[in-house]
Amino acid sequence: MASRKQQKEEARLAREQAHAQLKAGNARRRRVLVLGSVLVVAVAAVVIVIAASSSGGGGNPNQYNKQDSAPYAHAAAQAEVTSLLNGIPQSGNILGSPIAPVTITEFGDLVCPICDEFAVSSEPQLIQDEVRTGKVRLIFRGDETASSDANNSEYVATQVAARSAGLQGKEWNFVMLTYDEQPATIDGTDAEEVAYVSAGYLQNRAAQLVGLNLAQWKAHLNDASLKAAVAADSAAAVNQAPNGTPTIIVSGPKGSVTYDQNQTLSAVPTLAQLQALIQQVS
Repeated sequence: MASRKQQKEEARLAREQAHAQLKAGNARRRRVLVLGSVLVVAVAAVVIVIAASSSGGGGNPNQYNKQDSAPYAHAAAQAEVTSLLNGIPQSGNILGSPIAPVTITEFGDLVCPICDEFAVSSEPQLIQDEVRTGKVRLIFRGDETASSDANNSEYVATQVAARSAGLQGKEWNFVMLTYDEQPATIDGTDAEEVAYVSAGYLQNRAAQLVGLNLAQWKAHLNDASLKAAVAADSAAAVNQAPNGTPTIIVSGPKGSVTYDQNQTLSAVPTLAQLQALIQQVS
């Protein structure tokens, strides 16, 4: 059966191929998502992958039913996230050494499928090669994009849940696990168009984090200071992340540069592209 990363990669390739053909010369949307026929291509790609993997038996972790989305857990995702982040210092929304010469700020939405693609493709490589070695620190900040679809209100809840985990040095664990377990569909509908995030859904992700005190995490879900931090992220995103999520800003001794989605026609940077930006500001 194809792995979750393989499933997402196939869907990403189909989406980005169509994106490159249709996007040039058009005004950029609030989020870098594909319109019309492009979305059809992406959904079709996911359906094909689901059919292929399901034929091997055992079900598919990339397809949800709404009623069972909360208890869903992916053992491989838990192990991958724990291994990826183990031993790297965390403080709130910051991952990596506080004296790292380069800072990469990521504006993301925890239900954004493009952010998800970044989180399961080049971001783990970035963490392993640049963050673990002390060259770069990562900062995660929220920007409401995909979570505003379907007139739902998932943004504040997901971001506060992540920041609550951050009070215990686990925000990046929460973020990366949530992305890895992000559904592609809910009852056959594009998950981005469904208000699937519930209190149970968020608690299930937190409960999977090794070493997290779940009672303490729950106690801070209505914390005014965390909600204020989320509001501050949104305010900052207006100027710093005008092209939507994910927005990647690389800062160092020689200044700051933002990954240019328009120039590359790809919303998700490769490790090589990120390393080039790191070199540019170092």
